Amino acid sequence: AAGFEMEVIYHDVRRAAPEIEAACRARYVTKEELFGKADIVTIHVPYSRETHHLIGAPEIALMKKSAILIHAARGGVVDDAALVDALRGRTIAGAGLDVFEGEPALHPGFLELKNVVLSPHIASSSERTRYKMAMMAAENLSAALSTGDPPNLLNPEVKAR
Repeated sequence: AAGFEMEVIYHDVRRAAPEIEAACRARYVTKEELFGKADIVTIHVPYSRETHHLIGAPEIALMKKSAILIHAARGGVVDDAALVDALRGRTIAGAGLDVFEGEPALHPGFLELKNVVLSPHIASSSERTRYKMAMMAAENLSAALSTGDPPNLLNPEVKAR
């Protein structure tokens, strides 16, 4: 984004460390500010009870009419019915979707729209990415079995159990 002189803003339940924000040239904002200010909103969260319909009609209503929503996280994080309504009503300019609520089923409204791009949950499916994912998983498993310390542990609290 910096190469295109874009300002990067983000929101998360946990704010990133200052050195990460600096390295990413990203600025933490409230959820409301993010939706109201961003030209492009991308979603990067796992699916859980807490993230079910994290993005729905109220959040979409805060977005600019010129904004684009990119969703490649997990189905159910976005309320597909609310998004279809917003795209039909031109509440936002468009969306790019790689995941859908109730996959493999697709909300039929998406197929009627010209302001949405759909892909079949393959956003990370390049040959190189899949190879690296497999190698990382193998390295994590090997390290966990030999030392108990996988190099890419994202939730260290589970080690205490």
